[in-house]
Amino acid sequence: MGIKFDGTKVKDGSRTVANIYRDTLKEGSSSGGKSLGNIYRDQIKLGSSSGGKTLCNVYRGDIREGSSSGGRKLISLKDAAKKIGTSSQGPSTALVWWFFGR
Repeated sequence: MGIKFDGTKVKDGSRTVANIYRDTLKEGSSSGGKSLGNIYRDQIKLGSSSGGKTLCNVYRGDIREGSSSGGRKLISLKDAAKKIGTSSQGPSTALVWWFFGR
């Protein structure tokens, strides 16, 4: 079927596989689920801490590798949004794409 992101929930068909709660991507449909990653400023971090490892960042409409705006471009936000079935084009799109769309 494919992943769809509605701004808060990540669904695979009718099943909720993850949700965003307070800028943190959580496993399952509960706000108490395991933290996969989080948004800190325009950076996507591993786990629930702002001090976690930076996986990628959003800079000028692109998702870039690592924490630097000069990092290698991975994909544009527009293309990432298409891949995960959303019209949103912000850091939450990058977060969901990193874990479910790559």
